Amino acid sequence: ESIEQEKEILVSKALSVGEPVDAVGSLSRYVIPLSTTTSGVQKHQIADSSIELPRIDYGRVVGHPYRMVWGTGNRQLGNFFDSLVRVDVETGEGAVWAEPDCYPGVPVFVAAPGASDEGEGLLLSVVLDARRNTSFLLILDASSLTEIARAECPHPIPFGFHGNFVH
Repeated sequence: ESIEQEKEILVSKALSVGEPVDAVGSLSRYVIPLSTTTSGVQKHQIADSSIELPRIDYGRVVGHPYRMVWGTGNRQLGNFFDSLVRVDVETGEGAVWAEPDCYPGVPVFVAAPGASDEGEGLLLSVVLDARRNTSFLLILDASSLTEIARAECPHPIPFGFHGNFVH
């Protein structure tokens, strides 16, 4: 059996007995040769950090080479998504936003009006604050993941709400 098959078996066993599982993915790029004379798919690990539910600057780069990816991260094994991450796919460098007992949802990128660079804009995410049993809309600078603002909600918003920004 391959290492991947062994990992799947271990995850399946852990789930069946209710143990925590690190089910967060990693950012990888697969290169598929288009030539009939070349064979073999190549996998390139882009970053070591965990990332799930990845997003890009769709309005600018969909269908073209891109550099920035945002997603949810997992810093504590077996925990819900507990951070937001940005990864530069060329360098593997990134940034992280995290706050204790806060669990962000899918990030949504919103480009700045008249933006000239990829990733110039805001990142939005609905975050569950488990300490206060409420949620808030988090607004981050997309390039640095520094907080710009948050809009508090007086109650928790259930997981599973996904969104897009279309202008």
